[in-house]
Amino acid sequence: MRLPDWTGRPQIYAAGCFLAVLAAIAVVAFAIGTLEYTKTRGKLLLTALLVAGFFVTLVGATAMPRSGPGPWFRPAAIGAASAALLLMVVGLWGTPDSNPFWKATAAVTVVAMGLVAGGQALSRAGQRKIVQALAATSAALSALLTAMAVLAVLLGVAAVAFWWVFGIAAVGWVLAGAGGLVAGLRWRRGRSGE
Repeated sequence: MRLPDWTGRPQIYAAGCFLAVLAAIAVVAFAIGTLEYTKTRGKLLLTALLVAGFFVTLVGATAMPRSGPGPWFRPAAIGAASAALLLMVVGLWGTPDSNPFWKATAAVTVVAMGLVAGGQALSRAGQRKIVQALAATSAALSALLTAMAVLAVLLGVAAVAFWWVFGIAAVGWVLAGAGGLVAGLRWRRGRSGE
């Protein structure tokens, strides 16, 4: 699936985030000016913050590579983030008192964040071998953590062993991501010094 060129520009999403934050500030300013905070204003404030979070997520999606799995990750991340935003806004304004609805919303949100994290890791894969290995490890652990988080949300997993594995994978993901960043920065510094 080919997306339009503007979907790869972080400036567009940064502007959307800025406008959403301005809308949130306007709601707060209006509530302070009128000395009245109503349920509707609270929903407007939360909607503006949800939209800002949506745009922040999409800024991360713009760093995904345009070759390899990147062309698949970006539309999937944008689609999952859009679905998550839609479900959250429907849940906020429609106030469904349904546990399955909120579980599905949380699962879709986790998938969107997992796709962005995996795509971010893969964006560093075009560098040295060590950076490629760390990026692949980070992407794989991101996929594992996403799948485990979705299972935990949908099934309500409470087993201690499950959370130990999740915790160890999360630590590995952080270490692989940090190691990839450090190795990538050292590689860039070495190239710029040549």
